[in-house]
Amino acid sequence: MKSRTAHRLRRYAWVAVILYGLLGLFSFFVADSLIFAPPSHPNYQADGTTLQLLDTPQGGQLAVLHLPAAPGKPTVLYSHGNAENLAHSLPLYEAWNHRGWGVFVYDYPGYGLSSGKPSETSVEKAAEVAWNHLTTEWGVADRDVLLIGRSVGSGPATWLATRHPAAALILISPFTSTFEVLPPAQWIFPGNRFPNLRRIRHCELPLLVIHGTADDAIPPSHGLALYQASPATHKLWLPLEGADHNNLFDRESDRIFQSIQDFTGR
Repeated sequence: MKSRTAHRLRRYAWVAVILYGLLGLFSFFVADSLIFAPPSHPNYQADGTTLQLLDTPQGGQLAVLHLPAAPGKPTVLYSHGNAENLAHSLPLYEAWNHRGWGVFVYDYPGYGLSSGKPSETSVEKAAEVAWNHLTTEWGVADRDVLLIGRSVGSGPATWLATRHPAAALILISPFTSTFEVLPPAQWIFPGNRFPNLRRIRHCELPLLVIHGTADDAIPPSHGLALYQASPATHKLWLPLEGADHNNLFDRESDRIFQSIQDFTGR
């Protein structure tokens, strides 16, 4: 009797292992297509000056936009949101640049004119190429770079913040991790993507978190959790009353700029 019970338990254990492995394979091959939503067609062309195509170490090309800073002003390294490319927020970049800030934006692999396919790894590699080009080729000092990530862009921005001594990390409508945006996924699927909450615990850069209180795509509890977990001595939690995930800049662009300027002193 005991031997049959032990055999049955071993069989159940093997079934559980196989099911978990299948879930892992599903997560590995399907999760990226659920997380990333690149626009179907690029709506811009590289001009070799403001809009450029950079060669990457992986043999591909990375589309970037650069608006240089006025003397003494910082440069924003911007990781944009999902379902858009670097041209969709051009009025925002121009408004920041009009105030003297430099802006450096890159498109994730598979977005706009950037080659490749989007994944956590490929997006992080693209972010590193952008950082290296900005600080090496353009000579912008680390202390003059503001890392700003919005929505899915909070992933690569936080990752960069754990690797480089930028002036500050500003997260707009961020998540604690991609799977935690849909609560069942974090318990069902292995291999989470962009574990911002775990990474932020090891990042001491000044941190500003901005989140709309009416955001139902990524609830503001995500932004608050990141703020609370940060060990930074200089940090600020800024909830924007009534703003949701998509109208944040439409409603509060001036306040967002002023808040970043006040927070960084730049």
